[in-house]
Amino acid sequence: NISRERERERETSFVALRPSPYSLFLFHTSTLNLPSPFVLISQIEPMKPTPKEQRDDNMTRLRSLFAEGKLVHPYLSREFFQQQASSPPKNNTTDCTTLNFVDLAASLAICCGYTPPIDDAYEGDELAACTNIMISTLKKEDIQTRRLQLAAEVGGGSDILRQHIVFILCDGMGNSILRNTLHQQSFFNRNNQQQRLRAVFPSTTPAALTTLATATWPGRHGMPGWNLRDKKGCDFPGETDNNNNNKAHLPVQLLVLSDHIKDARSVKLASEMGFESWDEVFLEEPWAKHINNSSNDSNTKQEANKQRRMMYINAYNGDDYQEWSQGTNNYNQNETTKKRKYSDATDFSEWQMGNQTSSSNNHNHHSTLFETAKIEETAFDTLGEPKGSIDAIQYYRDGLNAALDLIAKAERVGESTFTYLYTAHPDKHMHALGVEHEEVRNTVMGIESETERFWRVLGDRDALLSGKYDVEQENSLLKNDVVDAAVVLTADHGHVTIQPEDMVVLPGYILELLEYACIGVHGKGRHGYLHCRAGLQKILQQRWEASDELHEHFLLLTIDEAIEIGLFGPKSMRMEVRPRLGDFLSISIGTKTLVTPSEKETFCKGSKCQGTHGSLNPEEMHIPFILLEPSSH
Repeated sequence: NISRERERERETSFVALRPSPYSLFLFHTSTLNLPSPFVLISQIEPMKPTPKEQRDDNMTRLRSLFAEGKLVHPYLSREFFQQQASSPPKNNTTDCTTLNFVDLAASLAICCGYTPPIDDAYEGDELAACTNIMISTLKKEDIQTRRLQLAAEVGGGSDILRQHIVFILCDGMGNSILRNTLHQQSFFNRNNQQQRLRAVFPSTTPAALTTLATATWPGRHGMPGWNLRDKKGCDFPGETDNNNNNKAHLPVQLLVLSDHIKDARSVKLASEMGFESWDEVFLEEPWAKHINNSSNDSNTKQEANKQRRMMYINAYNGDDYQEWSQGTNNYNQNETTKKRKYSDATDFSEWQMGNQTSSSNNHNHHSTLFETAKIEETAFDTLGEPKGSIDAIQYYRDGLNAALDLIAKAERVGESTFTYLYTAHPDKHMHALGVEHEEVRNTVMGIESETERFWRVLGDRDALLSGKYDVEQENSLLKNDVVDAAVVLTADHGHVTIQPEDMVVLPGYILELLEYACIGVHGKGRHGYLHCRAGLQKILQQRWEASDELHEHFLLLTIDEAIEIGLFGPKSMRMEVRPRLGDFLSISIGTKTLVTPSEKETFCKGSKCQGTHGSLNPEEMHIPFILLEPSSH
């Protein structure tokens, strides 16, 4: 390895042998009895990578891929990029934005009585938003109109106020999964508006669920991915991280979808690593917290009595993330850990619901407005066996029945409800087995069958109130009293299958330039956040472009370029979010995925395909929008 930099490789007349463009094979001349120190085996035309100036830059490639439909922007249409690619660029930006997951989250908040604000300007220490031409396509009035229209469609408008709204999120169940698994006229496919809704970027669960809780873009809420690297405090020479005056801490890898918000590396609680409140982890408040606060306000209690009863159903109620997303203010993790010692609970649910601390004077009122139900989740060791899909379907059925119980109770007293049901399937199966596995198919078919049963019960009020939830298809065709309810079903992202040969390990000449590579087989590697060592950013770009494999299968953008083109949303990125993303974003444009060396060894040894997501491929970004309303019966 006598040439480590691209410039030196260009200057040499030596041939560099694949796979590394920086390795030369030499013999020591002592073995050949020659006077010079070294002798070159062969001296032919030098191998030179395509010069950067002869390759399209990554931003140009990204725009072209958007225009061709090979990649999908989170909110700008394919036609928008086609217009921008025309010569001269067209100024007509009509219908260039699409319905997205943020709009859906905002519309659900509106249905529950809270309208998320849309800021006009971005002030203070916030980073630049995307280009002016993109901002011009997203006028405040247009965004609000779109969200109000969607809310009205679901049943939360001024004209139609649906008594019951049920929102179901099936993790990983993108449109391509439904198309390839179910027949064309199945219950899901015939009710799915396939081209209507897009996931956020990165297309991962933390980004999507935090967007769902806050109705804001990942560039604002602070959780655009897994294991984001952050650090609290400033270091000084010779001072330790627990210095009372400095209060600097070691870098953390934030893990939020866990029993508690913690550092993924040390497994210490985030509160021990300097994050003193949930507001320092999640940078936007959940909309449920605003509803909770208004219901606890003595001046609005009369209005609160008219609010929807809220129920959150999932396997993680009680964890730090759920606690936050349900709107709690309680962040004493040490005390929380003690209280949960025997409860098998995990932090996000309380946050999501907007719960107050146990010392709140109005806590009892809150508990009557918000309810939770905890369902089981399939054991990992059953995935791939019939028991795995059978259990997943049964636990989903339990969640649906819990929703029916709440609606029936509310029907008897004339209350309105909002129910949110999250299931980790089929995502959990697909990660372990790949998208095409028979057990994935069985799970998706079971989810569809149970959802159809659920909808039949809502079409028969007598069956609902009697607790007879196994309504036969024939009985549902009778002229029964229909419950005034709407159901919205979607996913947080889709999936692609990758084979062991699709798993790419960053070469040593790239890794030596990095402090932290946020990559991995189950999502992170399809939108890798690369934290470069100080001052080496230009060298990393040069070496990346010199690698045919990396250049061909990945786009390397600076984080500023990703912000400029609006990948993290049209709004400016919060200053607190920016350090978590590092210096570069690598985007997979096919099935190739960046993995750690240990992951490569593990999955190649067993020749195991895996399901993954996180990039901008259509399979990952297009998610279902299934809307069932009384007329659907």
